[in-house]
Amino acid sequence: MTAPLVIFHGNCLDGFGSAYAAWVYFNINQKVAADYIPAAHGDVPPEATGKTVYLLDYAYKRVGMEQLCKQAEKVIVLDHHITAVEELAGLDDEYNNLELLLDMDRSGAMIAWEYFHQAPVPKLIACVQDRDLWRWDIPESQDINAGLMSQPFTFERWHEVANDELAFQRMADEGNAINRYRSQMIEQGKRAAVMGQVAGFSVPIVNCPRAIVSELVGELAEGQPFAAGYTDKGNRRSWSLRSAQNGEDVAKIAQRFGGGGHKNAAGFVTWLEDGCLVVEPEA
Repeated sequence: MTAPLVIFHGNCLDGFGSAYAAWVYFNINQKVAADYIPAAHGDVPPEATGKTVYLLDYAYKRVGMEQLCKQAEKVIVLDHHITAVEELAGLDDEYNNLELLLDMDRSGAMIAWEYFHQAPVPKLIACVQDRDLWRWDIPESQDINAGLMSQPFTFERWHEVANDELAFQRMADEGNAINRYRSQMIEQGKRAAVMGQVAGFSVPIVNCPRAIVSELVGELAEGQPFAAGYTDKGNRRSWSLRSAQNGEDVAKIAQRFGGGGHKNAAGFVTWLEDGCLVVEPEA
């Protein structure tokens, strides 16, 4: 088997869970060393001539997908974001080497596991879905997800936690302690939020670390059209939007900036001016 190319949503538990499902299938079960590439909104497709490409919990914009389909031997998209459903509608009719599996009732990790495996879904994957879809039906979910976020994302570590009950429990115990601290960070973050304008809406905006962005911005969104959190890396600003159940459709708002996501959780990227990290005193 030629090594497939696996492109997954980077810096995301659900995206990495999707890649983990593929890793178990290819690297563990099939003994094939697949190539894994994390991707973010706004990225352009890599060179993929003659390859079988899997896009997990992620899809490029339509133009990028067309480019990929023209190069690759086969393209399989396993995703659950409403923006992907809308962006890619009918594209599989135009390219017979494109397979779309888009399901908004499951997370990317769950779709990928059930696509690649006949084996029962590991509790680890179920917990990742529980958080990603914001259901919180599994008692250990909050602690497991906090524990996972506190460590480097490696396939080997996830494989241990997925298959060893003691490792799973230790991860939950670590996450429980982390969550006590995170709750304090969230309260501090709420006090740091200010009102601003995003796409014409007056909403709370906060500069916050990714580790607490979903919970913090989700709480700020209560009683508001939505709320926004951002983090900077150089001149790249990553935005996270969250809305309450009766709030605005933030996926549509994110699309206006070239991003995407779900009705109540979405994101996009903007760019700061060159020289934003050069600070000089006034003459």
